[in-house]
Amino acid sequence: MTGSMRARVVALVLSAQLLAAAIAVGLTILYVHRALWSSFDSEIQARMIAVLALVDESPTTPGGATFDTEQASIPGGDLFYVEDARGTPVAGSSSWISSLDRARAGGKYWKFDRGSVPYRGKTLMRAAILDQENHQIPQIRVNIFYAMPADRTMAQISSATRIIVLVALVSLLLSAGATWIAVTRGMRPLTEFARRADQIEPDGSRPQQPIEEVHSAELIPLARALHRLVDRIQAAFQRERRFLSDAAHELKTAVAIQKSTLQLLEQGTLTEREYREGIARALEDTGRTERLVADMLLLSAIEHAQRSETPDRILPTASLNDTLLAAIDRLESVARMKSIGLEFQQAPNVRVPARDTELTQLWVNLIENAIQHSPSGSAVVIATETNGSSKCRVRVEDRGSGIPSMDIPHVFERFYRSDASRSRLTGGSGLGLSIAKAVVEKNHGTIALQSQPGKGTTVLVELPAHPLSEG
Repeated sequence: MTGSMRARVVALVLSAQLLAAAIAVGLTILYVHRALWSSFDSEIQARMIAVLALVDESPTTPGGATFDTEQASIPGGDLFYVEDARGTPVAGSSSWISSLDRARAGGKYWKFDRGSVPYRGKTLMRAAILDQENHQIPQIRVNIFYAMPADRTMAQISSATRIIVLVALVSLLLSAGATWIAVTRGMRPLTEFARRADQIEPDGSRPQQPIEEVHSAELIPLARALHRLVDRIQAAFQRERRFLSDAAHELKTAVAIQKSTLQLLEQGTLTEREYREGIARALEDTGRTERLVADMLLLSAIEHAQRSETPDRILPTASLNDTLLAAIDRLESVARMKSIGLEFQQAPNVRVPARDTELTQLWVNLIENAIQHSPSGSAVVIATETNGSSKCRVRVEDRGSGIPSMDIPHVFERFYRSDASRSRLTGGSGLGLSIAKAVVEKNHGTIALQSQPGKGTTVLVELPAHPLSEG
């Protein structure tokens, strides 16, 4: 299931902002709530002190108290009641005070409703009255009950809460829009990168605007990786085009040779001996074409197996010396026909993680190539080096004419020939060294060629190896 990256980023940002806004709104409302109630309670406290200041010692009743009603200025809606320590009423009405309110007040604030009006009240228990000089009179104490309408404060709290929530919602909406715009602008390099990448043709042709020209540091590694991928795709297509072109040319040449031979036989003016020689040449050309097709199929199969190989695949192992001896035995007659000796200098045997058929084909191609380019009466040296390490080396050395230095970098390319006439004279398909290189690389080895014109050529192959006891 796919979704919009932009939508997911915006949703994630908004979720974080919503959480932060919820916490901020909650803390703000709590602060406003406490601030307004604190102001309200301070007002009650001030009015209670004002009431206490109007209480004086009774001149007629010992231990009693009086209230100066002439100077009293109680705001409308406020409720108060004053009694002495014995519970005798001094001022105000106690009708609004229930026994439950008395029990739970105890010097604290409490809430109640009077009619439809919410009130908040407070008690001041056993408060000492003050004389004219504001000195306490210890023997006279009173209890004061005072309440104020709380509807105005509650309305302020409700209004402040609505405003805070509304501001938070508007801020979230503005933030969502700003986030969407910012994410959209931030994703423009990615969108442009995808547009340019979409312009890459199946053959690896690059878009008009280079992919690597991105204006985002985060996309530079991806652009470089895609650039390298395009390079590899182009190189692969070029190799395939060159291979198909060369293969078509080789097959066309082989077919043309066979056709010309058959056309000569078709003239009907040849002797029996000439017919036999022509048929032999046709069979030879057909065999050469058959070997060419077989080599092409073998190379394709090896390269396909190399691409589809998994790292954890367990490879079979083959005896190094046994596969070399098998290749030498197969080519012994060919070398004898050219009066070329095959000298095998073998080190202690090891096992190579590879199929024995592929390994044998590798040695056949290298030794056959050396035989084809060796002069009559010379020898081809096949030597192994193991030295008990995890690698083994095989050296195939001839005393032929050598390869020009300008041709050495290309000798492993398909159908490459430093001598254009070699195929006809030696029967080579131009794929022998390409197959050898593919086999070596498939089995995690290396192959190199050293040559000096007029002195000969040496091919060095290095492969991973195990001691014979581990095979």
